[in-house]
Amino acid sequence: MFRPMRFAFLAFLLVSLQAAPGLSEVRTPHFRFVPDAGSSGLADHLASIAEAKRSYVLGLLGTSDDRVLEVRIASSEEDMQRMVGTDGPVRDWIAGLAFPEDGLIVMSARGNEVFNASDTFVHELAHVYLDSALAGRPAPRWFQEGFAMLVAGEEVGERLKTFMGAAATGSFLPLDTLTDRFPAEVPTVHLAYAQSQLFVRFLQRTGGGVGVKRLVESLRTGLPFELAVERTFDAPTADLWTRFARTVSPFSSWIVFATSAALLWMLILALFLWAYVRKRRKALARKALWAMREELEALQAVNGPDEVQ
Repeated sequence: MFRPMRFAFLAFLLVSLQAAPGLSEVRTPHFRFVPDAGSSGLADHLASIAEAKRSYVLGLLGTSDDRVLEVRIASSEEDMQRMVGTDGPVRDWIAGLAFPEDGLIVMSARGNEVFNASDTFVHELAHVYLDSALAGRPAPRWFQEGFAMLVAGEEVGERLKTFMGAAATGSFLPLDTLTDRFPAEVPTVHLAYAQSQLFVRFLQRTGGGVGVKRLVESLRTGLPFELAVERTFDAPTADLWTRFARTVSPFSSWIVFATSAALLWMLILALFLWAYVRKRRKALARKALWAMREELEALQAVNGPDEVQ
């Protein structure tokens, strides 16, 4: 009896290790966190906030979702690639990926230059629950990303600077180009995220703080996205975008653009170069004056002071 039980235990242990490579998984009522060897601490932290974040996101959407979601956490690019299941590298600006139909989130423990890891988790959670709320009905990419950033509570400052810089130079991305996909390269992709985040925030405020929830309710009745927007906000998306863009003052946009860190460093460098050139010219003039004085003194020594005028 002992030997079969031992073999059964070893088989169970092997299956467990294959299901959760690196370290033991962490469970909550609605989540299963699977960290790699370097992210167990983050898994514990996310498990402590996951149920509250779940309630918050579902409350904003006005829906429910009782699935147990799997969250894989990678502490390296190689582990991220393995967990996603791709042969190619995951772009370095991608901090997380959601697979709503599979109830799966794959995220990096490192975050990126905009998100910290906790924000990444909530961002991807928003994608999963929005897809569930829409029951597979299509929604533009800008709306999906804007909602996810709204829910994650991402710091608006960096996105606002990107947005205001585009406003100052008249270089917004046309909204209809962000319907199916986002640009693949920076800095254009950052502008796409900035526009999406701030426009969805505008829609939420326009709807009295529940604009997104009302829009999702309309979508759940089966209306196409554009008709659902008109029913919710009494205006088509294009008009809402124009109204939103007009709220951006060109003067304030130029102030934000002019006070960006990159431009300030350029101004500092220009001032340094100007001061250097000015100092250099003064030094050359001083050397020339000294040379003239030395020549005059030499002439006076040869001819006498009265002969040199």
